[in-house]
Amino acid sequence: MRTQLTVGDNVFVLEKMVSASRTIITIGRETDETYNVITTGGEGEMFQCQLTRAEGGWLLRNGQWRTECPKGIRSRLQHACALCRGCCVNVRTANPTYSWRFPEKPTLLNGETIPEKGVVVKEGDVISVGCFQIKVSVEMGE
Repeated sequence: MRTQLTVGDNVFVLEKMVSASRTIITIGRETDETYNVITTGGEGEMFQCQLTRAEGGWLLRNGQWRTECPKGIRSRLQHACALCRGCCVNVRTANPTYSWRFPEKPTLLNGETIPEKGVVVKEGDVISVGCFQIKVSVEMGE
């Protein structure tokens, strides 16, 4: 199965975007303090939502896991600050502290708020962050 997200003229194949070191696809506004795999332009927040593999496809959740930095700078990735833009040194790189960050305005799936436990996206779904829309398509096979 192959899952694609279409954003305007851009097509993102989720299965090609993950690896052993990146298992989460983050969606949100990009700033100097954060990095998102799929950016929403000026819409939404830094920690808008994320997709992870789940039984039967990809689980969409409102918010994102992020590491805590002793200097208050958000990590570029969902790993210890050694992998961020080098703006700080995480004093506990072996065991970084993670927290779930919710956006103030929720991500919508087909016009409805996503349940706290998340929802598996399917063919034809539309993920909305403000006026920014992402269309989901699923192809069977490789």
